[in-house]
Amino acid sequence: MEAVKKLDVYRDDQLVGQLIDDNQLQFIYSDTWINEKNSAIIPTLSISKKEHIGETVDSFFENLLPEAGIRDLLKLKYQVSSTFGLLSVVGGDTASDLTILTEGQQPTKPEYQRIEWSDVFASFKNKQGVIATAREKKNIRISLAGAQRKMGIVIRNEQLFLPLGNSPSTYIIKPDIERVEGVWASAINEAFVMKLAKTLELGVAKTFFQPLAKACVIERYDRIQEVQMIRKIHQLDLCQLDGKTSNIKYESEGGPSLKRCYWLLKEYGVPAKDLKRFVEWIFFNLYVGNHDSHAKNLSIYFPENEGVRLTPFYDLLCTDIYPGLSRNFAFAIGGEARPAHLEIKHLKLMAQDLRIKENFVLEIGQKISNQILRNIEIIFKDLVSFVPKGGELTMLERLNGHIIQNTKKLQKRFNFV
Repeated sequence: MEAVKKLDVYRDDQLVGQLIDDNQLQFIYSDTWINEKNSAIIPTLSISKKEHIGETVDSFFENLLPEAGIRDLLKLKYQVSSTFGLLSVVGGDTASDLTILTEGQQPTKPEYQRIEWSDVFASFKNKQGVIATAREKKNIRISLAGAQRKMGIVIRNEQLFLPLGNSPSTYIIKPDIERVEGVWASAINEAFVMKLAKTLELGVAKTFFQPLAKACVIERYDRIQEVQMIRKIHQLDLCQLDGKTSNIKYESEGGPSLKRCYWLLKEYGVPAKDLKRFVEWIFFNLYVGNHDSHAKNLSIYFPENEGVRLTPFYDLLCTDIYPGLSRNFAFAIGGEARPAHLEIKHLKLMAQDLRIKENFVLEIGQKISNQILRNIEIIFKDLVSFVPKGGELTMLERLNGHIIQNTKKLQKRFNFV
């Protein structure tokens, strides 16, 4: 009989437990991890029980993987199809503080290779070069969850380094989304919207547009770069907390609703200021036309000495500007998921659903809309100053006009003017 396949799950250099592939995924905490009274990797996989099997194990580990088309490419490249198989080849540096290795392997000292932005651009264009060669020789095993191509890098003293093996990254590079009809210049789109959110002090990941690589570059909030090491911070997205796999991230297909997201955040103990940020996030996405703001785009994490926090926001871009994408919002607001049909009554129903005072919700909505209209020209002028003529400049011009028009339209409908 073929031996049961196992993967070792580490936090730093400590063995947390093993993931076992035997009909159903099974996770078993190590005796050392339990005896030292360490924390569970997610509360639903309680440390009080050594062995876990079933949907909670599936949803936690499956959500560490890239989504959709990127996962399909990985399946073809490595000839693996299961969650276990994919984690065995790309689980080295995950969207958490865990490292997943083949049974018996030990975490190794981080190793990096110096690269240039031109190397990043060449890699995204599938050209042979420094990065492609490093991937072939050094077995880069980085799993960045999401539905598009990404690359993990380290930036130190304005120099770029490619993580090798299981070495952690500190920045994520996202080029333009490809293979989605009608979607173009998504990198500058995301940089624009993320920078706009930053001016509103919503709490977002630090972001910039890199013109040589033609990519949006986001600093990882779950990595802290110290003098001698890169420290990882554990995080959990709301699909993981709700026991949903990544293919059930939208409310319309059974994923968490706004009410469920809000109560998950309360249940896991995020402070009141983060619950307010959650409401601000809803309005911001409505105004900028980010209809893809689903439950996987919300996470909690555990920064040192801060308890449980709602993470900085990420994956903010205007999807409404692309004619071929859905016109429905990822969540129903007061029972209505069509932004074109939203009225103030739906905002009041949402407030009732979340058990928040109506006036408090309306004040947030009005404040966010006013701040967007006051700050958007600043971001537009800043990005236009170094973006050459072409697709990126055209996108910036259209985004600026589209978001202003959409915000004013919703302001009027919500009686905010």
